[in-house]
Amino acid sequence: MDLNLFSIKVFLKVAETMSFTQAANELVLSQPAVSLQVQKIEQIFHTPLFIRKKTGRIALTEAGKCFLGHAEELLRLQRTVFKDMERYSPALRREVRIGACCIAGEQLLPLGLRAFREAHPSSELMLTITKCEEVIKGLLAGDLDVGVIGLEPKSRFLHKKQLIRVALVWFESGKTQPPTGTTDLKGLQNNRIILREKGSGARAEFESFLARNKMDLQQFSLVSESESNEAIKNLVEDGYGVSLLPEFMVRKDIDLGTLAEIHLKEGNPIQTFYLTYRKQDPPSAMVKELITFLSRYPIGKSVAA
Repeated sequence: MDLNLFSIKVFLKVAETMSFTQAANELVLSQPAVSLQVQKIEQIFHTPLFIRKKTGRIALTEAGKCFLGHAEELLRLQRTVFKDMERYSPALRREVRIGACCIAGEQLLPLGLRAFREAHPSSELMLTITKCEEVIKGLLAGDLDVGVIGLEPKSRFLHKKQLIRVALVWFESGKTQPPTGTTDLKGLQNNRIILREKGSGARAEFESFLARNKMDLQQFSLVSESESNEAIKNLVEDGYGVSLLPEFMVRKDIDLGTLAEIHLKEGNPIQTFYLTYRKQDPPSAMVKELITFLSRYPIGKSVAA
């Protein structure tokens, strides 16, 4: 069994925080996933790296302390290897591996990436569209160079820059009679709710919005979850419930009358999309160019009506 750099990075986070729970929160992973990565290293060396004290807190074993120094050195060596090999690999200099959540990859980035390719015709951009959490994992593991996601990355290993803030709007079927029009969060409890899956940026922002208003999701009738924005719109249009998505994704449907906007007295939750990349690894010149380009590019024009 070989050492995995992602497992090493997870181990370092647990060693830094001395908490599997806190490490999971900062890495945007589940606690079992963090424990599994540490266990993989322990299985290689057949020895525990952490010990639980009587107080309930954890501490490094002597083996863990020894591995800590080597783990930090292995990450430094990885950065040096990529920096040195970049001089000999034209493909490495041109290649940028981009991860994006569904909304960013399908709605926000296309025009920006097209403009970047036109300005840098030798660039090789590879876009992977997946869940926010998977983008963060890919960045931490070194499988991705740049991420654009609708969920704030919490890891101290990642830089983050705000790209765009968009309103999340509630909507119902355009066939609803009488239309809801304006209501409040308590009134919304009378509806069946359809949301994006756990871990999505829109859902995370709505749950934060509820917390700020002294409420939680358990007080609502959640009847369906989906990873597909189109599936959510279709379910709402057919009258199965109400939902919320970024305004630019439903504005045309609202204008056409197939969907109807529900105005909340508490206002609209605001979702922020972030540009994120690793702190430790020095980015290649092409990655730096893309980061600078996207930071300045008017991402909002990608979704303008």
